[in-house]
Order: sequence, then structure tokens, then C-alpha cells
Amino acid sequence: MNQFQSLTLADRGLIESYLQEYPPEVSDLSFTNLYLWHFSRTIRFCEIAGTLCIETTYPEQLPFVFFPIGGGDKLQAIENLIVHYQSQNIPFCMHSLSEKDKVELETLMPERFVFEHNRDRSDYIYETNSLIELRGRKFHKKKNHVNQFYESYPDYRYETLTKSNQKELLATWNCWFASLSSTQSLSNEHIGICNAITHFADLSFTCGIVRVGSEIVAFSLGEALNKETAVIHIEKANIRYHGAYQVINQLFLKHEWSGYQFVNREEDLGIEGLRKAKLSYQPYRILDKYEARLMKEG
Repeated sequence: MNQFQSLTLADRGLIESYLQEYPPEVSDLSFTNLYLWHFSRTIRFCEIAGTLCIETTYPEQLPFVFFPIGGGDKLQAIENLIVHYQSQNIPFCMHSLSEKDKVELETLMPERFVFEHNRDRSDYIYETNSLIELRGRKFHKKKNHVNQFYESYPDYRYETLTKSNQKELLATWNCWFASLSSTQSLSNEHIGICNAITHFADLSFTCGIVRVGSEIVAFSLGEALNKETAVIHIEKANIRYHGAYQVINQLFLKHEWSGYQFVNREEDLGIEGLRKAKLSYQPYRILDKYEARLMKEG
């Protein structure tokens, strides 16, 4: 088996070649997402039997892998991974398997894994047009927030991140972050956002920005996940501007992703307030994710 190697910006071409040929369902599997979080956890990858295998290790935790990506021999890849981790006395575990991945793994290796549904990591999928139009009673409160913003700030405008506003956005985000009560999780996210903005020309994401007058009041970062689904990785707003979060949500989709039927707004991590907020946007469905643990053999 090839050696795992640490993720770097230079690996984008290789990893995206696999993802473009075999588009993922889950939000975890985009190069931008991996890059955003590789500063706070160890992310490594290797090619095995014609597949791409990605490993993640959180601080003071055991590593896990995602389901192999590609058209190669996935059974051989998984068997090689099992031998690799067993040689180090590390339990073999896969995370963020979609229902499709779960079925495929059960077919490839029947009765060898125990599966656990991870609701906290499951993705929220929305109909893009619904979040743009905000029609009907179920979106009444959202529509009110959006209308109040447009009425209060008629000099708002939308723009896309370019080299001309890159430094300004980075400075704005650093200023916002400095005013927050930081946690380790927020600090990790902050580092990822700063590096993504700094290297945006070398990454595949699009970033939308909303201004009021000359001031940046919200921004969002996302990309295409597959042919019918966009994924939103980051969404930030200045809460002094009422409705700014609802407006960046709407305008980013309207200007950048209206050609995609669905939008994946990632997981809620089991955070009560985040779950409530994501549910309030009336998801089309929850994309269930599973963890698979190898049964003890013999």
C-alpha cells in the first residue's frame, strides 16, 4: 500500500480529478472543505488500487477514513486499509458514509461492519429556488427579515470575491473575529477562512459579498459539489445589520447557484442553535451519514 501523505494546496489537481469523475453526495468530500479544516486536524490521503483514500485524525483521537473514491477496486483498497491499521493496533473506522456508500460497503463486505447513524454529521439539503424565492407561509419570517434589510439599507449591493476586494474581506473578517468570544472550534474555523481567502485564486470556491454603502456586512463561500448540488461551506454576517444572514443566503444562491437544483448546507454538529436555524429553512431532506466500524474477527 502507498504511504499516506499530508494534504497541501498542491494536491488540489489530483484530488479534484477523482471528485470530478466520481462526484460526491456528502459535503465532507470537496478539496475546499478538506483545505479549510486541515489546519486544525491531520488530513492525509493516498491512492490504493485505483481509488483515492482520505484519512482524518482529530487531536488526541484515532484516525478514520472516508469511503474510497474512484472507479478502482474498492474491496482491495478497503482490505489494504484494514491491514494497514491493524498493523498499528488501530481500530478500522469509516466516517461520513452516505446511504449509497453504506449499501455498497455491505455488498462488498457483508456482515463485517457495524453501522451507526450520525445525525449530528448528517447534511441538510434544500431546494435552491425555495431559498431564493422564500415563498409561502413557511418562509414568512425569513421573507420579513430580508425585506426589512432591503428597506433599511437601499444602498446595499452584491459582489463576488476578486483580487481587488480580497484584502478588504480578509481585514473585515479579522475584525469581526476579534470581537467574538473565541472557542477552539471558532479559532480553527478562523484560520481556515483566512487561508481560503488568501489562496482563493488557487481554490475552486466562489465567495459572495454583500455591502451596505462601502462596508462589507456579509459573505459566503461555496462551490459545486456535483452536477445538481452546490455546497455552502461558510456564511458570515455582521449582526448589527438586521437580516444580513438571510440576505447573503438568498443573494449568494441567486447570483452564483441558481442553476443548481439543490444546495447542501452541511451539518449542524449537534449544536442546538445551529440545528434550529437549519431546520427553520425547511430542508428538502436530511442526507443521512453513517459510521462503519469493523467487527472483531475470529
